[in-house]
Amino acid sequence: MKKFSVLFFVIACNVLSAQNIASEKKAVETVVNQFKESIIRKDSSAFYSLFHTEPVSWMGVNRTKTQLKLMKSDPKNSKNYFRDTYQSFFSYILKKEEKKELFENVHIENDDVIGSVTFDYSFWIDNHMKNYGKEFWHLIKTDGKWKIISVVFSYDLAEFYSESN
Repeated sequence: MKKFSVLFFVIACNVLSAQNIASEKKAVETVVNQFKESIIRKDSSAFYSLFHTEPVSWMGVNRTKTQLKLMKSDPKNSKNYFRDTYQSFFSYILKKEEKKELFENVHIENDDVIGSVTFDYSFWIDNHMKNYGKEFWHLIKTDGKWKIISVVFSYDLAEFYSESN
């Protein structure tokens, strides 16, 4: 009987843990949706609320074929990445053009306090694709809320290459 009680307890804990992880995954999905919506609505308060307090890492990296193309026009520019902030990105969003970021193949991995989101993205300005690539976020749950602590993305410039190239 004691073995049965221990086994039942272990199974119950595993079921509750799996339900909690699934619930947390839904909460991370909400962050993803709020991110997209805040860009479309140009809602800085909603956007900023998705991020942890500083420091938050924000890095963009040219994909190889775009980097080669950029170096043809400026051979001295061998740096293939840039560092930015979510605040600077959002001030770019506030410029008058319509902007949106589309996400495909979204994959969320999490436990109850840490998570990652990966996806293919394309960034659009006035219904024209500006750039596209792969994006990775890291999140932590603090004070009962999921917050983004890092964003890193690769990109190709659509002026050089379409997504199918």
